[in-house]
Amino acid sequence: MEEKQSLDWSTDLKEIPVKEWKTRFNWVEEPCISPDGEQIASVVNVDDMVFGICVNGDVWEGEYEKAWSLRALPNNKFAACVCQDEEWTLAVNGEEWSNKFDFIWDLQTSPDSSHISLAFQQDGEYGMVVNDTPWDMVYANMNGMVLGSNGKSAAVVQVDPMAAADVEAFKKGLFSVAFNGKAFEKKFLNIWDISLDEKNKNLAWSARLNREAYTIVVNDTPWENLFQSVWKPEFADQGKSIVAPVRQGGKWKLFKDDQPFWKTGYDQLWRVNVSEANNKIAAIVAPSFGKWSVAEDDGLWPISCDTMVRDTYYSQDGSCLVAVFKNKGAWTLAVNKNVWNLSCDKIFTPCISRDGSIVAVTIEKQGQYFMAVNNQIITGPHEFIADPVISPDAGKILVKGVENGMYKRRVISLGTVLGDMG
Repeated sequence: MEEKQSLDWSTDLKEIPVKEWKTRFNWVEEPCISPDGEQIASVVNVDDMVFGICVNGDVWEGEYEKAWSLRALPNNKFAACVCQDEEWTLAVNGEEWSNKFDFIWDLQTSPDSSHISLAFQQDGEYGMVVNDTPWDMVYANMNGMVLGSNGKSAAVVQVDPMAAADVEAFKKGLFSVAFNGKAFEKKFLNIWDISLDEKNKNLAWSARLNREAYTIVVNDTPWENLFQSVWKPEFADQGKSIVAPVRQGGKWKLFKDDQPFWKTGYDQLWRVNVSEANNKIAAIVAPSFGKWSVAEDDGLWPISCDTMVRDTYYSQDGSCLVAVFKNKGAWTLAVNKNVWNLSCDKIFTPCISRDGSIVAVTIEKQGQYFMAVNNQIITGPHEFIADPVISPDAGKILVKGVENGMYKRRVISLGTVLGDMG
């Protein structure tokens, strides 16, 4: 969700030619557009095994053997994982980090771009690097990396060695969680789905204790209850509580602080979403096998789909809940239980106004891109459209797309295209 005061909302149209990039370079990868819409960038192939980053037609000075994971940062800079002389590092607006690694991946950034993290592999060992500073400790294995808003980092790490096919060593538990590089004391058979609270002080994760028992662990202290399985825990009540989906007695239920919370059991319950504004809790659920829906505060939505509910999103004030789902081979949205009639091939991350009155989303149909707002197509078809941005007063929307080889940054008045919104 993006709602920016500092953007230029007064200029209706800005254009940058991009069609000629395809003749300048051997090939051009999918465009990446800055949040403010002022810049468009792509990884480009300049020559045999030579790659660069082109931004608004200008190529960064650095040339690389490989370049990938180009990302537009929240502060309107661009970052990419780049390789030169078989060493990988991060380049931000053409400036490279000093540390080099055998490989890097999982680029993450804090909401204000002040902290950037990567997972790295060096000499067969793994760790995280935040703002060009690697962890002091490295590990034999690592996954599930998490970056907090203040630069704190965590990951699942293997703390004990294991020979190939050494089942007995595996059964004793090899894995822990490393917080800022330092591993907690307890070891588990498996760990996944780390959550970090808003204050970046407390951690919770899902863990497997033995062949049959699973539980939730908070700051290295397991819940007393054991379950048939568990999904990702989330912090609730402004970080004072933990809620988590657990499987008990053949049904999935929502527990809170190691006690039953929702009364209803489901064939599946996962991807819990907590609204910080009003403590509402939503989850993706399967009331019966092969049927998917959304539950909010233990109330089931009166909708069902046969394929999946991909994710849910709350508006900042918690008044609007949006679900992205696929039914009968087509994607669409449901907003506060009301299903939109989009029926598209692809659907991207929706943008919701602060008060929940406006929902906008980019969709793709038959290889062409469109923008939908409040269940109406307002522009398209285009060759590409990035995620939309809604103005702070919810009266305008920023559309960032490519039309006939021209990148167009357009500000559209929603009153004009939607009429009286009430």
